[in-house]
Amino acid sequence: MPQQIQPRILLVGDPTARPEGLERFLVRGGFQVTEAAYPVPGAGQVEPHPPDLLIFAVAAREGGPGGGRSRLADAVRDLATAPRFAGAPLIALVADGGADEVAEALQVGAQDALAGPVHFGELRARIDVDLRIRRELHEARDALRARDLLFDIFQEVSAALRADEIFQILVRRVGRVFGLTHCSFVLTAPGDERGRVVAVYENPGMRDLRVDLDRYPEIQEAIRTERAVIIQDVHEHPLFDSVRKRWLAQQLEVNVQSAVALPVFVQGRAAGVFLLRTVRGDPQLQPQDVTFANTIAHAAARVLENEERRAAMYRRQISAGVTDVLTGCASLDALDRRLRDEFERARRYSLRFALVVMDVDRLREINEGLGQEAGDRVLAELGALLQREIRAPDFAARYGGDEFALILPETDAQGGRQFVERLRQLIARHMFPDLGPGKVPSLSAGVVAFPHLEVLRPEDLFTQAEAALERGKVNEPDRIGVAAEKA
Repeated sequence: MPQQIQPRILLVGDPTARPEGLERFLVRGGFQVTEAAYPVPGAGQVEPHPPDLLIFAVAAREGGPGGGRSRLADAVRDLATAPRFAGAPLIALVADGGADEVAEALQVGAQDALAGPVHFGELRARIDVDLRIRRELHEARDALRARDLLFDIFQEVSAALRADEIFQILVRRVGRVFGLTHCSFVLTAPGDERGRVVAVYENPGMRDLRVDLDRYPEIQEAIRTERAVIIQDVHEHPLFDSVRKRWLAQQLEVNVQSAVALPVFVQGRAAGVFLLRTVRGDPQLQPQDVTFANTIAHAAARVLENEERRAAMYRRQISAGVTDVLTGCASLDALDRRLRDEFERARRYSLRFALVVMDVDRLREINEGLGQEAGDRVLAELGALLQREIRAPDFAARYGGDEFALILPETDAQGGRQFVERLRQLIARHMFPDLGPGKVPSLSAGVVAFPHLEVLRPEDLFTQAEAALERGKVNEPDRIGVAAEKA
């Protein structure tokens, strides 16, 4: 991310019509200057790096009486509207014209026009004003674009209530907007040697990956200094000296070009990093891009703060005796109270929710074959997985010896079924030390959604869910039974 970029000026037209020493004056003034004859070859094409400003020099009286003026108008109009130049401001220099030629150039699209002889000081002032107006226009457009993008992103975020879903949305949208090869969110803290990757743009299925932070010096630096780290070229920057030596020793071809690490703060302390990396060929990140990504990092901080508040609430529940000690889920008494509250809220405000009852299949076989303690450890790990998978407003409880119950607000029966399927996928990827490699417990489930024709009291929900659970075990190939919803 370069701190200062020289504005690019394209000189177009007849070199003999330009003021003597114009190119030298512009180069000494800090501009990148290139030249092109008129008509410009390939003017109908899109320029990958269009100039910031055009200077068109023409002899007004060229071509006989009236011919020069017509040539001037046609050329200015052509250059001002050419897609190749992306609307770059145009200054017309009329070598031997007067007020009429200047007025004509302005009328057909030039931002500025000067008749000869040209005073370089005045020309420089006009260039600076035109570039400043162009820059302010681009900044205003970027601000509107960023506002629209943020609104769109946060609309999507509002529909995803689980923290991991929110993180994944943020990295996906930022990675897509800027065309990044890598964008991720890493949880870590000062002094940590490893970080936990919770969302990755280029590999959405990668979650809860532990990484050694010595491979990511930009993350370590952002956490240490509590400031954004912006590195234009990782192959030259001293922060990557030790990492480059490792690349060389391992004969690794590393295509990374730039890196940005934005620290995320929760209650005043660094809790993670929003990491952006580009490779050769990626679009170059601009300062406004980093500012936009930093806004997203602040949104991620709010997610983390919400998670911490939920964890604090969970700790208070334990101290209040409303949590099952073995699984970490709510107790049966707490489930009963929460279900009554949710039932009343849904009935009063015409809302919906789902109750899911899940049975751990063949837990008795685990207890008999490996012992009660092994069965308890399996239940404890299932409870932890369940707590991690639910959204902030969801409620998970231990329903019986080998059963769990879930209350899922704003969820229909199909949503309840999808939650069970997602939990099964999470369990399938989890290693249960007591069961051995490749062996995981299976779940059967019953789902009922409210409103429901046969549910008049909270107790009726348990009746319907338990009946659906039994039907699922007997009749459904996926062992998930669903009570028919109200029409």
